[in-house]
Amino acid sequence: MQKLKIIFHQTFMISTAILFGIGMLMLIQHFSLGVQTFSFQWSDPLSICFTGFLSSLPTYFLLDLDNLKKSKVRIRMGIHFVSVLGIVVLCASLFRWFGQIINLRIICLMYSIIYLFIWCATAWMAKADEIKINEAIKDLQDSE
Repeated sequence: MQKLKIIFHQTFMISTAILFGIGMLMLIQHFSLGVQTFSFQWSDPLSICFTGFLSSLPTYFLLDLDNLKKSKVRIRMGIHFVSVLGIVVLCASLFRWFGQIINLRIICLMYSIIYLFIWCATAWMAKADEIKINEAIKDLQDSE
């Protein structure tokens, strides 16, 4: 159940971060070029959610990092980074999110920023859960 919760949270965070990244790109284009080159189609939100779900699945293989050495954790994170990047680029080409190599570079840059954001948000949520658990244990010990 905990793994499903993490996959759901990651899907939600990835989809939200992609939409935020698209919004930031549109804002930058609006102020720098004065035009809007991106138009939303009806299928774009569905494709973003689908990409978020697919991108959260490799996390399933990274959930048990406690018993590993630092070098193996870094290798797994590197594999995770590349596999999720592959999923994003594959979905971007399937859903026609880019038409030029320049747009592919922007997608890869956006992906890197989103990847960092997702790991920071996941760590923050895990820390918040840990604090709640410690407070519950402390309350139980105080009542005894």
